[in-house]
Amino acid sequence: MLELLERPLTDVPLVVLDTETTGLHPGLGHRIVEIAAIRLEPDPAGKWQITGQFDQLVLPGRRMDPAATQVNGIRDADLVGAPPFSAVADQVVALLEGALLVAHNASFDAGFLGMELYIRSLAAEPGQYATTLPNPWLCTLRLARQLFHFGHNNLGHVARLLGVRAGRAHRALNDVHTTAEIFKRMVHPLAERRLESVGDILHAQGGAIYTPPPPLAHLPSPLAEAITGRQSLRIIYRGPGGATERTITPLYPATYQRVAYLVAYCHLRQDQRTFRLDRISILDANPKHSSGF
Repeated sequence: MLELLERPLTDVPLVVLDTETTGLHPGLGHRIVEIAAIRLEPDPAGKWQITGQFDQLVLPGRRMDPAATQVNGIRDADLVGAPPFSAVADQVVALLEGALLVAHNASFDAGFLGMELYIRSLAAEPGQYATTLPNPWLCTLRLARQLFHFGHNNLGHVARLLGVRAGRAHRALNDVHTTAEIFKRMVHPLAERRLESVGDILHAQGGAIYTPPPPLAHLPSPLAEAITGRQSLRIIYRGPGGATERTITPLYPATYQRVAYLVAYCHLRQDQRTFRLDRISILDANPKHSSGF
């Protein structure tokens, strides 16, 4: 994708993308619940035309955080029957092929998309799927902070100041179209500053953003084997309230603020939970009294 950085911005395909999620931090087990994207290809007149679109609710494998539902309005009941991300990942990746990715707060969307790609790879043959993306991300939020003076830089406020009509906020496809129109209205002021190539603009936003690599976590063999085989483990977990014995089905490792975690289905709580790796003691694998998952 290095050649993309040298090309004029108006000469490259774009994919504007947005996600809605169960919470704020993929490293603490939060997942995508809605993903939308539109692909824009440049035409001979120097304008972008929509050539592809994707919009899908996604089953996250965990409950919605109530605070997230307050923001995006998505409830657990809305996700019943939705496919998991792994079932739509190929469509998403195909839409992004060779494009500059655009998002408002791109680090957020890149982090969640990267985690979903990593989780998908755990259930596949080694090397079957890429666990990251080569595409650079352009962030309209960073551009607003670095080069414009909007006062506030949330999507709705920026849209109003630029005369962009926005649909319902915090639903993925509406936010995608709003972000696309905001970006188009930023292009001319950027060109007036002689910021015309993809590389120039990524430098101006503070550097290119990329989908983060998979989390680095050293897992004890029983945990690694349990993830691969979807097996249950009996553990002692030393949490803030003291030590408790639990049966878990490990799902994947994660990292948040340099702390390693294990995301697992907890049979005691009958829901997904996130456990600090350094607080887990393994008692035995495949406990007979555990329920299936």
